[in-house]
Amino acid sequence: MIERLLRREVMEVPPYVPGKSAGEIAERFGIPEESIVKLASNENPLGVPPAAVEALRRAAEEVNLYPEPFADELRRALSGYVGVPEECILVGNGSDDLLEQCAKAFLTPKDSAVLTPPTFSYYRILVQMYGSRCVEVPMVEGEEEYAFPESLPEAASGAKLVFLCSPNNPTGNVVQRSLLEELLELESVVVLDEAYAEFAGESFAPLVKHHENLVVTRTFSKAFGLAGVRVGYCLASEELVGYLARLRQPFSVSLLAQVAALAALRDEPFLRRSVEMVREGREYLGGELRRLGARVYASRANFLLFRTPRGDLPEELLKRGVIVRGCRSFGLEDTYVRVSVGTPEQNRRFVEALEEVLTQ
Repeated sequence: MIERLLRREVMEVPPYVPGKSAGEIAERFGIPEESIVKLASNENPLGVPPAAVEALRRAAEEVNLYPEPFADELRRALSGYVGVPEECILVGNGSDDLLEQCAKAFLTPKDSAVLTPPTFSYYRILVQMYGSRCVEVPMVEGEEEYAFPESLPEAASGAKLVFLCSPNNPTGNVVQRSLLEELLELESVVVLDEAYAEFAGESFAPLVKHHENLVVTRTFSKAFGLAGVRVGYCLASEELVGYLARLRQPFSVSLLAQVAALAALRDEPFLRRSVEMVREGREYLGGELRRLGARVYASRANFLLFRTPRGDLPEELLKRGVIVRGCRSFGLEDTYVRVSVGTPEQNRRFVEALEEVLTQ
């Protein structure tokens, strides 16, 4: 009976495939959970900012109260961080929440949205959720890096939304500014996901002050180490922020998420250490992967995409207590693997396990 009542789009939406957890692998292979190296979900291996931990402890006794409905204090702090007026900032329950607000605001079954695979699979889920058509314009794969296709503006003509991820997940490349500006000349809304912008050292966030059809989404899950509390934000024109705010759930950002994000934003030393560690680890892993004969793609995020002849590589690494991300869910062949940058010790463990698999 339920299937007769469900919307057709819901039945056809593919499930989101998350990375495997350490507990799952420990149980499956009988490996002590504390010894497992998880390099599959692009999390911050330094943990949680100490200032955020303390803020969470203090706020725990206040969770009987509703949080600020629009996270005004956090918006003011974010305004100083990104250089955009607070009226142009909307905070959400993770950046995924804000991506959904964009789809909810603009997409109908009559519309289309542009995707650039391989990319974050949630964009496709959102498009299908609202019955819209996906227009795929694949990334261009080079010998050493991926690039956004120059044909993108032509393909996007007439589309309601254009989803871009920069740096892109899983390829790590950044959108060319000239291409982005060309897209912003269209009568389409460009949704630019900058979840990894801190690692790239480059952001297009200031462009929202000049383009009413640009939405930039950011997150506290990566560089700020707060993936577990779920807090993100988007930047757009004041008018568009007002419309998106109408679609959010009441009190969608918890009190704990707000205080943790505010504290993390103020903990500049933690952010600097996180970014520096990723840049050093990215260089180390790239060198070691090339030494082992892998094809490595240039990345400006906190992960690397690489390729070896072994289609069973993720499974073999799991047996050795190392979790990486196979890229079949991104539409790539089994020989493509994404590895998050970890601590120096985690990176070393990964390289040792990889070398053992590739030389066995």
